[in-house]
Amino acid sequence: MSLKHIANELSTSDSFVGRQLLRAERDFKTNWHYLPKVLLMDEVKSTKSATDAMSFEFMDAETHELIDLLPFRTIYQLQKYFQHYDQAARENVKIIVTDMNYTYPKLVGQIFPNAIVVIDPFHLVNALNRAFNKTRVRLMKTLATSSRQYHALKRYWKLLLTPANHLNYEAFRKWTNFPYPATATDVVDALLDIDPELKQTYDVMNWLRETIKNRDWPNYNQAFHHLQGCSEEMLAALQTLAAHHDEIGNTFTHHYTNGPLEGSNNKIKVIKRTGFGYRNFFRFRLRVLFAFRVHTKRALITK
Repeated sequence: MSLKHIANELSTSDSFVGRQLLRAERDFKTNWHYLPKVLLMDEVKSTKSATDAMSFEFMDAETHELIDLLPFRTIYQLQKYFQHYDQAARENVKIIVTDMNYTYPKLVGQIFPNAIVVIDPFHLVNALNRAFNKTRVRLMKTLATSSRQYHALKRYWKLLLTPANHLNYEAFRKWTNFPYPATATDVVDALLDIDPELKQTYDVMNWLRETIKNRDWPNYNQAFHHLQGCSEEMLAALQTLAAHHDEIGNTFTHHYTNGPLEGSNNKIKVIKRTGFGYRNFFRFRLRVLFAFRVHTKRALITK
């Protein structure tokens, strides 16, 4: 809901509603004496007036309450911010859920001495999918753009990313670029037969995604011993995963994800869109916090 819409509903001006929103800042004072046991951390694009290109946000994993939105995300500024919380509050944090951003794990130790880092499984799967897609695109560039193989690889990229055990191997149908009826499994097999490197990369991607889904830590580690023949793109992605080995190990034993925070990101983007963008980060932060009803104790508009 935009400020102009609120103003029209109350028969007042949008500037008056904006002033009342600024007065509501007192309702969003940070409680420096409490932090939840599990924190979700991420970043989102906010305003041009923000200190960094992306703004830091964090949420209570249990209640899904957005705690705060900050105009920065560098490790120095985040450490300075969280040091405002008292020692007892920071010691209460036991788990930090985040992506493979190198910044946030550095908060563990000095800032959150009792916490461990859990990598969101979505980002692990996404890294594997991107690596395979890059391999497929590189292979396509070596083929004639008029060839049937080129068009099939371009057309059925989603089929290649579908988990192998979800492919239909019974229903025969017609497929573009294939002169004969085939199942989805037949199509994928034909595409993988184009290049052995693509097939090996596909097998490793599916192996790792299945272990992540089933929380099979021993089998996950075993996959790293069968990388011969993989593409350079997949090897680079796996090198990144190896650098986060301990944090990913925590992912297999703790069932937390950044899903609630990712959903909040979509709501924040809607707020930006309905307001046609925000120039001032302070106003934007208040608008977001009010929309999520964080610690709202008094009515917004009082006359």
